[in-house]
Amino acid sequence: MPNSAETIEILARKLERARILNDLKECKTLEEYQELTRKYETLCNEDK
Repeated sequence: MPNSAETIEILARKLERARILNDLKECKTLEEYQELTRKYETLCNEDK
């Protein structure tokens, strides 16, 4: 049985993946995809 912190972490990961998937589904052009890629690369670099 996961503790509260583990449950929150699991739910946060699921929510983040769902948000990324929604962003990807909204991309209609290669340019939109490339812009989204840059956005997530920036976010990942800020996390380091």
